[in-house]
Amino acid sequence: MIDIHKLKAFVAVVEESNISRAAVRLNMQQPPLTRMIKSLENELSTDLLKRLPRGVEVTEAGKALYQEALTILAHAQAIPKRVQNISMGLEGQINIGFTNSVGLHPFLPALLRNFREAFSAVSIQLEEDGSSSLIDSIINDKNDIVFLRKPAPIGFGLVSLHVLDEPLIVALPNNHPLANQTDAIHILDLETYDFVLYRRLAGQDLFDNILASCYQAGFSPKIVQEAPRLTSSLNLIAAGIGLSIVPASIRDFWNKQIVYKDLKAEIPSIAPIYAVYKHNDHNIRLAHVLNLLK
Repeated sequence: MIDIHKLKAFVAVVEESNISRAAVRLNMQQPPLTRMIKSLENELSTDLLKRLPRGVEVTEAGKALYQEALTILAHAQAIPKRVQNISMGLEGQINIGFTNSVGLHPFLPALLRNFREAFSAVSIQLEEDGSSSLIDSIINDKNDIVFLRKPAPIGFGLVSLHVLDEPLIVALPNNHPLANQTDAIHILDLETYDFVLYRRLAGQDLFDNILASCYQAGFSPKIVQEAPRLTSSLNLIAAGIGLSIVPASIRDFWNKQIVYKDLKAEIPSIAPIYAVYKHNDHNIRLAHVLNLLK
């Protein structure tokens, strides 16, 4: 391994074309500098400099070493700053997970935009998955933070931070009997109609939330079809297969052949969003995300 001090000395000699001037630049005596250059040539088994009556001239091998040395020295000089930046959370990578329905809410892109503006050197790795898989990803340290429709289960040492409550609304085919109703639709008025829902395995939290709203109103919804993704369910609604209860943010995402109505119930129907993470005082990038959520 080549000593970085020898590389620095060699660069000075090449740039000064004179060992005496290079010694002054390096604030050292000429004989030790001469020995360093000779040692470097011995290590590489080649002449790096041609000795001239009034200075030195770099050889072809020396030119190649000079270019490599500049790169190595620049990298070495940048290391302390980079290490410091990483320790302060200003560089590195943040891993963020979210369920499909959370990914459709405008709060998430706004959060990512604000984070990018504040910490432009931090890479953001995103993962969309079901809530169970995302919980596992936090437990196994694959993600730093995930956004779900329900808090984390108890007993895993995870922290759940309530971010917001999103109203649930009704999504209807535009030819549905309730589509022309001007007022909010009471949840009990949906009892006799066919439902299309986002599949439980993919969106367990939202699925359970919708069912709970129906059960609280006193009925079990008649589910005629489930969709693999929330956006897929909109295609089925637009096709007239059934209606659904969806987060209000969907209203701005899709309105072709679909009518959205406010939902009325004795117990307000909401779809909350929680940030779930593992408490870690050393994860500075996570702390930056949490600060943006405040």
